[in-house]
Amino acid sequence: MAIDYKGGKCVFCGYDKCIQSLELHHFNSTEKDFGISDKDYTRSWETVRKEIEKCVLVCSNCHRELHAGLKQLPKEISE
Repeated sequence: MAIDYKGGKCVFCGYDKCIQSLELHHFNSTEKDFGISDKDYTRSWETVRKEIEKCVLVCSNCHRELHAGLKQLPKEISE
């Protein structure tokens, strides 16, 4: 549901072939209430939806490049 809600593809490269390769990246980790993929928690869709509003959908390659400083989120995405 979260991947569909966030558009179903990487915001950088458009990758959409394998759902397991898509990840949510928090715009600001200091505002992170919980990790979307945290296991053994039951949360309502409304609670999860509020958290994924703080995220952008990226493929695993672009996610690594974001954390390595090789990519930056465009201002209009991160606001």
